[in-house]
Amino acid sequence: MVNRLLFNTFIMIALVAGCLSNVVINADDKNSKKATSYRGKILEMTGDDTVPVKVWNALGKPVLDPYYAFDKKGLVLVGKDYSLRLDGGRFFSAGAEEYLGGCLKNSSGELTISIYINPAKMNQKGKGCIVGYGPSKGDFYFSLMQEKDALVFTSNKSSKNIQLLKLKDDKPFHLVFTVSSQKVIIYQNSKKVGSQPGIKSDFSKWENGQLFFGNNAAGTYPWNGRLERFSLFNKALISDEVVKVANASLKEIKEIGTSPTITFEGTLLERSKYPMPWKEGFTYREVLTVCEYMINKVIKGNFKKKKIRVAEWAYVDRIFLKNIRKKIGSVQTLMVEDFNDNPQLATLERADTLELDIDAVTYYDLSPLVALPKNEYPKPPKKENK
Repeated sequence: MVNRLLFNTFIMIALVAGCLSNVVINADDKNSKKATSYRGKILEMTGDDTVPVKVWNALGKPVLDPYYAFDKKGLVLVGKDYSLRLDGGRFFSAGAEEYLGGCLKNSSGELTISIYINPAKMNQKGKGCIVGYGPSKGDFYFSLMQEKDALVFTSNKSSKNIQLLKLKDDKPFHLVFTVSSQKVIIYQNSKKVGSQPGIKSDFSKWENGQLFFGNNAAGTYPWNGRLERFSLFNKALISDEVVKVANASLKEIKEIGTSPTITFEGTLLERSKYPMPWKEGFTYREVLTVCEYMINKVIKGNFKKKKIRVAEWAYVDRIFLKNIRKKIGSVQTLMVEDFNDNPQLATLERADTLELDIDAVTYYDLSPLVALPKNEYPKPPKKENK
């Protein structure tokens, strides 16, 4: 039996920075007209940078269309494992509204959501959008939110939010929950952990919408953390199907593994000069700048040299970050990993004006993205009156 997955976005995708416009989220082949009546898999983010997204057609076969994309806004990045790194901004689908809408309208009011979640903190201030679906302007039709230490499912077909589980710590985990008129059933790391009364729903009146990760269109539901292996089905999977989906995701996550990190306290010695976003002809929206630190103390990890070079973000989506205000001579604490373990950075602008050192290894700063107040932004040069 074919798993009838509506919209599988294994988010360890090749949302390669610089190639965001090529992420696939629509089915365009001879069977696409049947797709709106198909209750099954719509989209899969595979984690493979050569085949970033698969889309399932009405026959349950994967097809590709390179002309649709996920877009992004604000403080978000793609992680080294092609996860979504969210620091208050959002990723959102583009170009798949008709396809998604058609499949959801045919769902008979059923859904299954599967996702690997790495929350940045246990206690969310206000509501934080992990994933939501709705129009480009207006409220979500449904969403998975974090409120304080609880994950909740919201639907405009229900007057009450449904609490799925409470976080016990900030460790990553895999979540699946199925929604039907009978029950909402919750699974964590492939094991059933609870159930709630069902929601009697009819999605047929919904207008076509978009998927949002990390925030809504208005920017009022910021959530911080990382997301991978997202899947959306337009049916309530049975238990055996859920276990297969969860175990497959957990296996892939395990196979990815982690890179060694170093946490150190160091004195900032020098920062590379970096191009400003208003520079004529400069089109990059994100820029890294390589800095050099004197190691004062290694807190965690293995590093024997006296100096270390670190690529830090100067601005993301043309939002300047507090990194650029670190004073030369100031003492900073950073967690870093080898820059070469981050292939998603290969096409980005990296400013490195430090003295050439062929033996130096550059590391990548893993600190949260924190915006600089706008009144502290660097000022573009005034245009001369002719």
